Amino acid sequence: MPEKRIVLLGPPGAGKGTQAQRLCEQLQIPHLATGNLLRAAVANSTPVGLQARPFMEQGKFVPDDIVIGVLLEAIQAAKRANPGGYVLDGFPRNRFQAEALRKELQRRHEKIDKVILIDTPDGVVQERLSQRRSCPDPLCGAVYNLKTKAPRTPGACDLCGKPLVIREDDRPETIRKRLAVYHQQTEPLLKFYRNQGKLRVVAGDLEIEAQYQALLDLLKTEQLVA
Repeated sequence: MPEKRIVLLGPPGAGKGTQAQRLCEQLQIPHLATGNLLRAAVANSTPVGLQARPFMEQGKFVPDDIVIGVLLEAIQAAKRANPGGYVLDGFPRNRFQAEALRKELQRRHEKIDKVILIDTPDGVVQERLSQRRSCPDPLCGAVYNLKTKAPRTPGACDLCGKPLVIREDDRPETIRKRLAVYHQQTEPLLKFYRNQGKLRVVAGDLEIEAQYQALLDLLKTEQLVA
């Protein structure tokens, strides 16, 4: 079966993580979420984690060289474990990262198949992230929403039982910073991928099920899902 290499773009809170996880379960390919990889590094106080910590605590994007190194290692590990492809969630965030990814994939005689923007208004992002709660265990990392995906036991992770927390980057002042950085740095990627004929768009203000169905319909049209 041909590999499927898919990038999900969109602002924080667009639903990239939720939809990527469901899509990966259906396609049986790895979900590579840059945020999860970096949070695990921070929690484990790895060299990369120590470099990334101050940026993440301030709601800033982690420098490109750190992120690219983490992501390329994860892609290589995913390829060894499952040659069917992967979904990238949270990467690339800017043109520099996109060029680095394209260069590395070209070296391996590979390419990104499709880039999907989950187009989400700022107001929707702010509302969603205000309701988000996360498991602090880096080996779990489950994410909940008090309105749309509440834990079975209030305040506790369904998977490991640990108390849920509001991540630093989900606090209101940090959300505003993250959105400002997104609009400045990430939106230029749309032109980059549109010029390559890879960019497709799904509405981000839909409910979870409707958004997932729209994503599936798109991928079926692109012949990436049977």
